[in-house]
Amino acid sequence: MLPRRLLRFRVRRGLMVPLWLNTDNPEYVSAVERAIAFYEAHLGVEKCKIDWDEFRYEVGDDRLADGLRYALEHVYSWKPPVSLQRFKCNPSELRLKLFKLVNSELDGFAKDRISVLKRFALEHGFKDPVELEEFLWSDDPRGYLLARAMERVDVDRVVKLYNFELLDTLLSNSRMISFTSTGSLTMPKGAFVKALVREVKRLGLIYDARLEGGEVTVDVYGPVELFGRVTRFAWRLSALFDRILTVLRACKRWRVKILVRLKRRDLPCVLTSEDVPSLLMDVRQEEAVEPIFDSEVERRFYLVMSCVDKYRVEREPEPLIVGSTLLIPDYAFTRPDGVKWYVELIGFWRPEYTVKKRVKLEELRKAGFKRLILLVDEKYVEHFKGLGFPVFTYRMRGGKLDAPYGAIISLITS
Repeated sequence: MLPRRLLRFRVRRGLMVPLWLNTDNPEYVSAVERAIAFYEAHLGVEKCKIDWDEFRYEVGDDRLADGLRYALEHVYSWKPPVSLQRFKCNPSELRLKLFKLVNSELDGFAKDRISVLKRFALEHGFKDPVELEEFLWSDDPRGYLLARAMERVDVDRVVKLYNFELLDTLLSNSRMISFTSTGSLTMPKGAFVKALVREVKRLGLIYDARLEGGEVTVDVYGPVELFGRVTRFAWRLSALFDRILTVLRACKRWRVKILVRLKRRDLPCVLTSEDVPSLLMDVRQEEAVEPIFDSEVERRFYLVMSCVDKYRVEREPEPLIVGSTLLIPDYAFTRPDGVKWYVELIGFWRPEYTVKKRVKLEELRKAGFKRLILLVDEKYVEHFKGLGFPVFTYRMRGGKLDAPYGAIISLITS
């Protein structure tokens, strides 16, 4: 992810238009070639000795040059001096040992510095004080050497990496990301929503969905909307885009609208099936997912409810579409007589989220939909009363889910 100050874009008719790189533009190709040539010329050079002002001059655009450095981090790396890699001890631990030696045996001051270092070097497997001193500070990143992380670095790869970093920055600074599609023969709207929401849930994200004018839209809440700032949670949005890109391409037409939060305003940025930039996704190792809400609730609820043989439990069923309202419940319970009940778990709360959820549920009720059960975290139940649907509460107690299973089973099977 780039710092926000390195975003390169124009504003056209109220829309943010990112300045993506592409290999069809000779000017961009030349700039990337010069960037790669600079790195190649400095292989094996200490980081502190590289003149980054010269790098900016070579590229010809300061903001682009600084952004390219982030892209090039994927194909180049910084390594400790090769001659010091054979030592297994930790430089910081060795510095502490030397510090303790000088303080305990020499009262904090060595009159003959060279002899002390020579003795310490021999005791710890170094050939002389020079090699010891080099190793003592070998964990200082400023002294790391530039190295190539792959056999060959080419312009096309760097262009795609830069575009990835740019997209990652937009997603990470987003308030909302909206995925919209008309579907296709190979990817109907229902399948599109189900595939997208499945990945949204796997990544522990919060979403909303709607149907308007023949198009289906899934809104995914960004870190700025949920937390008011960029957080470590932001990497999941890039992971989501990467995972869902093949689904989008299976649709006839699609667009992704990213509402980007800048210093004083929000700017929408739109990607479509016609103008998606050349990207290299899946370049960052994903972190362990810790959902915004407690997914343990869903798991435990499913384990208990699936033990009953009076119905069939389905996780992530097909979307419920009533008029323009679209809801994807967490579970569907189908009885032998074909009657189907749905259960929606609600374990996350924010004022904006509550308002949207209530509106959607009210629309379902007004359309005559009745067989929906709400299982709500007891801390937020007041916000979901009076909707016309059965409401039950749950809480986690000592790692166990405390929920009225009997009452819910009775309602489903009665």
